[in-house]
Amino acid sequence: MAKKVTTSNGAPEPGATRRDFITQLTAMMAVQSVITMGSYTLPVLAPEIAKDMGVPATMIGVYTSVVYSVCIFSALLGGGMVPRFGALRVCQGCLVLMAGAFLCGLPGSLAGFAVCGVLAGLGNAPPTAASSHVLLRATPKRWVNLVFSIKQAGVPLGGGLAGAILPTLAAAFGWRGAVAAMIVLSLLTCTILQIWRTEMDADRDRTRRIGWHTALSPFLLVWRHKDLRAIGIASGMMSGAQMGLLAIYVTYLHQAIGLSLTVAGGALATAQVAGIVGRIVWGIVADRSGRPILTMAGIAAGVSVCAIAAAQFTPSWPLLAIHAVSAVFGGLVLGWNGVLFAEVARQSPPGRAAEAAGGIVCLTCMGMVFIPSAIAGLIEVSGSFPLGFAATAAGTGLVAADFLRRSIRRGLH
Repeated sequence: MAKKVTTSNGAPEPGATRRDFITQLTAMMAVQSVITMGSYTLPVLAPEIAKDMGVPATMIGVYTSVVYSVCIFSALLGGGMVPRFGALRVCQGCLVLMAGAFLCGLPGSLAGFAVCGVLAGLGNAPPTAASSHVLLRATPKRWVNLVFSIKQAGVPLGGGLAGAILPTLAAAFGWRGAVAAMIVLSLLTCTILQIWRTEMDADRDRTRRIGWHTALSPFLLVWRHKDLRAIGIASGMMSGAQMGLLAIYVTYLHQAIGLSLTVAGGALATAQVAGIVGRIVWGIVADRSGRPILTMAGIAAGVSVCAIAAAQFTPSWPLLAIHAVSAVFGGLVLGWNGVLFAEVARQSPPGRAAEAAGGIVCLTCMGMVFIPSAIAGLIEVSGSFPLGFAATAAGTGLVAADFLRRSIRRGLH
């Protein structure tokens, strides 16, 4: 007989078995991977697209800002829609939106990419709230950081696949061929999820009403909760640094360091693969130490150091050294999300994990709107990629100091 799962709230989930838990975790990780691969598609292909369109490759920072401007609102909507329609149905809708986004980008026009950014933003944020809703129901308390980190490992996994596969597809079939492949992958994943939809969405509330109060509820929940608000602000800085730096990483290595697009994409893939390992390792560290906030402080400090190290790259650096820095950098800048969202789930009121996650993602996306554009603008005006890295290092250093202060205060009480 299948073993029952004890939830992070300390009670057995009715009807849930260990096999159910593994299925739910796998499904959520798959969705996260495909959505993230979609998010990285245009940044990875930016040099080829920019060459074709005759615009600077650093303009990808504007596209990224469009995506995450829309994410501010889609995160709030997702947090409210999950209880009504079910976590898996919301994820399916996001995958369809992602496919539609790339379809609009295929013609290669600025207007098409603007619509692409809007649709991608609508589909990008809600899966985080959906996964928090699903996993909190079945995750044993002693594993909560690790399980959320494993799910969030779908982010670097998707980014790593984008860096490893898409430049090769672009070399063989052009950038439009690589984008078309993402349309197929998104729709295929959406179709496969239907196998588990009835079972995983059995707790949806068909009577729940959707309105403006639903959209504002996740933000208000987080903003009125002192600890959640602090986590959200820190998440905005860390996610902005993560997306802002990684979005220009291939372009930086290609234009400033002189690596080919394929080799530069390989360095990004190294960072993303290291991020998979990093998320799991940091989840274990947080669970074993019982100090997730202190763990976050160490990660943020490490990101600052690695950003400064990456800024020192020159064409004379050995490729192996660039990959080594990329690996450490990826393990840190991509390693914090699972620990943070596990802490959000713990801090959220009972039954409101999806709403709390939606509110946190809203604040996260606010950081993603301003920081990538600021980095791209700073680089464009100064002509210096290292200056963009250094400015971001200063921001993540402030996050490290705040998390350290909070960890010390928590230890004193």
